[in-house]
Amino acid sequence: MNTCNQRRLVLCGLALALGAATLGMAPAITHAASGKPIRLIVPFPPGGGGDRLGRLLAGPLGKALGADVVVENQGGANGNIALQNVARAETDGSVLGLTLVDHIGVNPLVYRNLPYDPLKDFKGIGLVLSTPYVMAVPEAGPRTLGEFMNQAKARPGESSIGYPTTNIQIAMLDLQSRSKSELNLIPYRGIAQGLPDMLGGRLSAWVGTSVTMRGYIEGGKVRGLAVTSSERVKVLPEVPTVAESGYPGYQHVSWYGIVAPAGTPDKVVARLNEALNDVLREPAVKDEIERDGATVLGGEAGALMQALEADLERLKPIVASAGIKPQ
Repeated sequence: MNTCNQRRLVLCGLALALGAATLGMAPAITHAASGKPIRLIVPFPPGGGGDRLGRLLAGPLGKALGADVVVENQGGANGNIALQNVARAETDGSVLGLTLVDHIGVNPLVYRNLPYDPLKDFKGIGLVLSTPYVMAVPEAGPRTLGEFMNQAKARPGESSIGYPTTNIQIAMLDLQSRSKSELNLIPYRGIAQGLPDMLGGRLSAWVGTSVTMRGYIEGGKVRGLAVTSSERVKVLPEVPTVAESGYPGYQHVSWYGIVAPAGTPDKVVARLNEALNDVLREPAVKDEIERDGATVLGGEAGALMQALEADLERLKPIVASAGIKPQ
């Protein structure tokens, strides 16, 4: 073989190798190269805490990926509409979903016919944050969780607790079971409706996230009786945990994460996870998340599905023992 032919073979080999490498990389860079925006589907209407979190992440996530990340609000049906649309979306990484355990980890336990399978129809991109719940009473109410529960035991069914999500309901059912009491649990659309009822004497207590409750507690309008995390919250250090208030091992938190459709290639998932972790390390993002008592998570992409599986297994017997039937 002459030198010219050898050179052609080498050049062809290099071309083939480069082509193969480019094809292998293509899924991870498709959107940036084509100018196609990434849609971040948020399961809430504009203006709420979940929407603000999505918008907090979208800008820096877009910079990290070299593509525009556009928040798309799809509220309704306790997150089922948004999750269904993510599950059915393109698998090139151009559609992501912001979700939380109150939706993806609770809906399978309370809805009979979901339009998606939470363990089969998604890939985790990564966990974003966790936030505990805070049980609060009017300033003139009980001073400790122990005092509140003693009153509940003395007058079964009279101690009413308002809550905005099914996951909080499950947390309160767990407390009811552990305390062997009978609580009157009342669902609300949100704190805007529930807190006035508590302050007006129509509710004994309200349970919300630390993010929504911190301002009211610090402002002296309500007293925090307990947080549902395993440790006290930095921004509410005077509020004890439920566990240290007489119920060891008690822990319920809400977590947020980002998911993609199940068929998304692993290389794309890895790139998105890397970008998400970079964003969560940014001081401006980290400080904003931690300001109201949430904890920044991050970590490997697989951690989200592991957390989901663990929560489904942990919550299932609580739901069953409470007699909650899927609707």
